[in-house]
Amino acid sequence: MKVTLDACLLGALCASKITQAKSINHTLDIGCGTGLLSLMLAQTGLSHIDAVELDPMAAKQAICNVEDSPFKSQIKVINQNIKSIESPYKFDLIISNPPFFSDHLKGPDAKRNQARHNDSLSFSDLNQVIHNQLSPNGMAWILLPYDEFEGFRQSALEKHLKILNISWVKSQQYKKAHRVIFTLQHENAVNPQTKPLESCIQVSDHGTNEYTPEFKALLSEYYLKL
Repeated sequence: MKVTLDACLLGALCASKITQAKSINHTLDIGCGTGLLSLMLAQTGLSHIDAVELDPMAAKQAICNVEDSPFKSQIKVINQNIKSIESPYKFDLIISNPPFFSDHLKGPDAKRNQARHNDSLSFSDLNQVIHNQLSPNGMAWILLPYDEFEGFRQSALEKHLKILNISWVKSQQYKKAHRVIFTLQHENAVNPQTKPLESCIQVSDHGTNEYTPEFKALLSEYYLKL
């Protein structure tokens, strides 16, 4: 699976917020793939990142990428099913760009299907993992397609998780949002924010296909050509 702009945006948006956090001791990357999100977060200085990946070949690629980076002491890649993880500690930060398509037609590539369809990790399963692994006042960051968000929200409520911040992502000003990035916490977490805050991230300017200033500001630490 190739690195996507949406995943980069998730990592950059999360990183822009956590640089102000002082209480992140342990981070969990669910379905780390090639290790992109873990590497982006490690760039902020987070030092204890568990990157969990089910597919052996993807996990092998993540290990190679981490070993080739300046951040190899900060990231541990784990080739395991996230549903069977038993950690001695809770995670203050969880991030995931999960397999997200429900009830969609599959293609001939089994590994691509596993990465894109949620048969192996349903929304209910993912929310249960977040509920079990997230520290009492920790935060989880998730990226989903626009059309899958409501289904995930209902599943989160059933697991006693609340959504705090929602960023709708659209490619251009006059197009509909195609992705959503949002945060989750335990419903009884200590947080002064009482209702979700919503914003919109526009990737490119209408008519020019140039990245917007907001996008450039978020990704400038990661995209070499910005």
